[in-house]
Amino acid sequence: MVGALREVPVIGLIGGVGSGKSFVTRGLAARRPVEVIVADQIGHDALKLPEVKDEIRRFFGEGVFGADGEIDRPKMSDRVFGTDAAAQSRRSVLESIVHPRITAEVDRRIEQSRRRKDLAAILVDAPLLLEAGWHTLCDHVVFVDCPRETRLERVMNNRGWSAAELDRREASQWTLEAKLAAANLVVDNSEHGHAVDELERYLDEIHP
Repeated sequence: MVGALREVPVIGLIGGVGSGKSFVTRGLAARRPVEVIVADQIGHDALKLPEVKDEIRRFFGEGVFGADGEIDRPKMSDRVFGTDAAAQSRRSVLESIVHPRITAEVDRRIEQSRRRKDLAAILVDAPLLLEAGWHTLCDHVVFVDCPRETRLERVMNNRGWSAAELDRREASQWTLEAKLAAANLVVDNSEHGHAVDELERYLDEIHP
């Protein structure tokens, strides 16, 4: 999972849905010179590519497109998230279209950022870091820990999700136990946690 330490360490963040990975990356970025690579944003941009839309249209049809000709992400989510075989099959197709493009762009940005001598670290914020194999691009993997009740409160307030929707989304990812086993470090990002402090101390240890 972890390769030889590079001059600028690449740290991938994982955790449960709503654990606050983006909050932690922003917090560290406010203290240290780091490059933050957000895989979700790269994925959103990939969905706007004409060739990607053509591939999705061939498989999913016009029903996942909005009136503006762009992919309607809520409609797509309804098709691909779930534990039934049909949803899993559709999700696999979507990932086969989008993930190679995300991988290429994440890799490109890492290689570009590694040339910068002013950086303390490169942070990769990717909900599917393990599932998509992007952890192989990282030197270290950090699990952002947070109780389910806190995560549920966050996604209800910030995303308008129900508990069932949280469970549906998490069912498409590795279990929390598997994620924990894959991590080099666990930081506490519960309501009274100090995840940014812990990550900053870890960065001092691996890249003094």
